[in-house]
This record gives sequence, structure tokens and C-alpha cells, in this order.
Amino acid sequence: MTAVLQVNNREMEIDAILFDKDGTLLQFLPLWGTWAGIMTSLMAESIQALGKGADIAPESLLGVELDEQKRVVAYDLGGPLSIASIPEIEGALAWQLYTRGVPWNQALQRVREIRAAADEEVERERPTMPLPGLLPFLSRCMEAGLSLAVVTADQTAEAVKHLQWLGVADCFKAVMGRDRVINGKPSPEIVYKACELLGVLPARTVLIGDTAGDMQTGRLAGVGLTIGIGGEALAGADVMIRSYDKLRIGHSVLHDA
Repeated sequence: MTAVLQVNNREMEIDAILFDKDGTLLQFLPLWGTWAGIMTSLMAESIQALGKGADIAPESLLGVELDEQKRVVAYDLGGPLSIASIPEIEGALAWQLYTRGVPWNQALQRVREIRAAADEEVERERPTMPLPGLLPFLSRCMEAGLSLAVVTADQTAEAVKHLQWLGVADCFKAVMGRDRVINGKPSPEIVYKACELLGVLPARTVLIGDTAGDMQTGRLAGVGLTIGIGGEALAGADVMIRSYDKLRIGHSVLHDA
């Protein structure tokens, strides 16, 4: 049987779907808002302890918006929290300390200590929530025999852990993190490798993501369709949806006949 994806009056025969993880499979703020809130708070304290923190806006550290309780309530879709890998975020934060007189090795060590504290709290809370309509959509994809994979800027082991917390790890034949490619998004390398593992062609593959970087990655890789999910229009998206309820999976009658 050949699976057919139907969305917004479009129909396409496909063999596989690639998903970004954060903001695409799991809701971004419950997980990464918790993490970023701790990172931002501890980084601001470290900078202020140097006596050179009067000029620091904590929100600017990771491109987030904080409420009165210093909780992350929004984030920049084009910012480091949304797009950057963990090593890139560590480097960006260490630079904040280095430019204030902290030797680079000490700056990086402090940032990694802060990250460990944030990771520990997230590990304790496991704040993962699926996007609306995700779980039934994954079930329909598996029933249709589609190959599914995750392509993420996160590290592979972390991505697998989050998928396990969400209860969907068994749905995916491959998980590709930033550590499994030489060049991260928006390079198409991660899509090529995922398609190779699945044994499918990019042209018969759909990529679903929540950032313009995801859409750029899909276009550069030549996927058959890029789908942006969320409330904001994304540059490069062939189709935008607000939830997985807008996607339908069927079969090609003519092809199967």
C-alpha cells in the first residue's frame, strides 16, 4: 500500500515523515522553559557576582521573555533556545562571562555547572507534553506503514530520553541528533542521513517542524513537502497547520490497484 498525506486541500504520496522534536512533537515551554529559566537565573547571578552585571538583561541571554516570577513565558523562534545546539548555547553563555573578565576555561566550566543544575531539575520534573493531536496522528502513521524519524538540534541521547518520557520512542525507526552529523540544521545533512537510515528518498518524504530553520533544512534537502506547525507563519513552509488534527493519512487507490 502507498500512504497518502492530505493537508489543506493538498495530497501527496509519501514513504516517510521526519519530525523536529521540540515544539513539533513535544510542547516547547514545559520542557525548555523550565531549563532556560534555571539557566537564565543562574547565569545572571554569576554575571552580577562579578560586579559587572548592571548592564545585563537576563532575557537577552537566551532570547526569552520572563514573567514577574522569572519564569519563561515566551521565546524567540529565531533565537538560540529554539535553534542552537547545547554546545552552541554553552559557548554563547560562556562568552558572556569571558567578555566580563573570566578566563575562557573557567567561563565554560561555570556554564557547564549551571547546565548540570538545569538538567537535574528537568530530569526530576520530566515536564514533557505532546502537541495537540500528536498521539493519534502517530498511531495512524504507523498503521499506514509509514517510516518515521526525528531530526533535532538536540543531542541524540537526550532526544531519545525525551521521547521515552513522552511515551512515543517506539514510534520512530531513527532518531538523528546534532551529534550524528557534521553540520547541523539548516544543513540538509541530517535529512539525508535520516532518509538513508529509513531507506527512502527525500522527495517522497515530509518534514514537519516549528521554525524557519526546519523549513530551510527541508527545502535544501529536497523533501517533497515542508509543514510548519504552530501559530506563526514560517518562511519556507509549503503548508502551515496549528495541530496534527489537520493532517489526514490515507492510501492511494489508483496506485494500489
